[in-house]
Amino acid sequence: LKAAGGQIDPFWAMYAQHNVASVKDILGEHRIGHLSEVEYKNLPPPFDPYQTDPKRDPELVVQAAKPFNAECPLSQLAKQEYWTPNEKFFVRNHLPVPTGDIVDPKKYVLEIIPGEDQEPVKLTLADLQDEKRFKRKKVSAIVQCSGNRREDQNSVAQVEGLTWYTGAISNAEWEGVALKDVLDYVGVPSDLGINSELEGEDEQLHLQMEGLDRPKVGEWRDTKGFYGASIPLAWAQDPRRDVLLTFKMNGEPLPADHGAPVRCLVPGVAGARSVKWLNKLIVASEESQSHWQQNDYKAFNNSTTWETADFSSLPAIQDMPVNSAISWPSPKSLVQLTPDGCVEMKGWAWSGGGRGIARVDVSADGHSWTEAVLRRPEGQSLTRTWAWTLWTAKLPVPTDLQKPGKALSLIVKAVDAQYNVQPESIESVWNIRGVLCNGWHRIQVTIQPKRVAKTRLEFGYAE
Repeated sequence: LKAAGGQIDPFWAMYAQHNVASVKDILGEHRIGHLSEVEYKNLPPPFDPYQTDPKRDPELVVQAAKPFNAECPLSQLAKQEYWTPNEKFFVRNHLPVPTGDIVDPKKYVLEIIPGEDQEPVKLTLADLQDEKRFKRKKVSAIVQCSGNRREDQNSVAQVEGLTWYTGAISNAEWEGVALKDVLDYVGVPSDLGINSELEGEDEQLHLQMEGLDRPKVGEWRDTKGFYGASIPLAWAQDPRRDVLLTFKMNGEPLPADHGAPVRCLVPGVAGARSVKWLNKLIVASEESQSHWQQNDYKAFNNSTTWETADFSSLPAIQDMPVNSAISWPSPKSLVQLTPDGCVEMKGWAWSGGGRGIARVDVSADGHSWTEAVLRRPEGQSLTRTWAWTLWTAKLPVPTDLQKPGKALSLIVKAVDAQYNVQPESIESVWNIRGVLCNGWHRIQVTIQPKRVAKTRLEFGYAE
């Protein structure tokens, strides 16, 4: 429909996530012919809206090239650095990375509409960085895709979405200004959000966010297909939620892949709500009507199919559930037992909504558990934790499993400060969209076989 009778190729290139076998099977039913080899060779160069995307670190684990989506390498997670280096931070893009004047720091403008029928207020990057106007603030927080660990759900039954393992998560120190301060500055009453929340769901106000990443083909620019999201206005105005308009990441200007020049960072919730390349903020009586707020990032029960799913029946994912994963040893690797019969393990744990991690347990059989040693975020209380908790453990391996060459399961589960615990089975959280996968994380390893001594013979060695 967007092609309006014209060439469809540019739109196929723009929405490259549809370039999968299941979609091609549907289109194949409508095929009316084939190009000859000569006709194919004489086609004009294909339109590529992603050709201006930035260069990326080759160690990122790419799960989709266009739009670019890549995991933080497992080797980086195993280093247990509190702040993930910017170049190793996982990337989740839905459209091409914006370029040109609209993201030029000297020309950037953020538009804020403080209420219905009110004139917009415009702020430049220089305005936001003016410390006489807005106090600077730093927050250490993870960003995690709601589809992190989706591959575990694929092991039950195939779901729709990118194949994420355990690396669609990273942690950084974000610097910017409190969104609450900016809303106060443009005239939004500081108690407007909380008062609307007290009136009930139908009266609750929202803060809509629009990004600058929107489809553009030639002169055509999609005015409705921009990336957008929203959160309750009460959260945006709550100083305890620590929502930022951020322009620095780990002490450096935001990289292009992470929303330069300004990103709205919403700690504790699905990464989809931390809108990059922020273009507009709107105080509104309804949620964002963006596809990604209304028709994606929702979790159905495991009996719901695509034919029966009603996205309007569920709220958008916001606060994330408790989760954890093993970063070392790596799956299917050989492990060396310590002299006292233990396997050394390490990984991350996190829970949404500011809930800190109370406990992390590891096991080799799912019955007997060992408590891990936790490295909680400094300066963050258990009731206001946005960064991940890193953990290490020495797991005693049951004697009957301490056999060289034997396969071994390693399991981890976390418990947050409100005593929410990860469920045992992946089947119990399976859903068609593959989101919110937080069952026990399990990997398979093999105990290092013993080296076989060799006997010296006159003409060589014997095993």
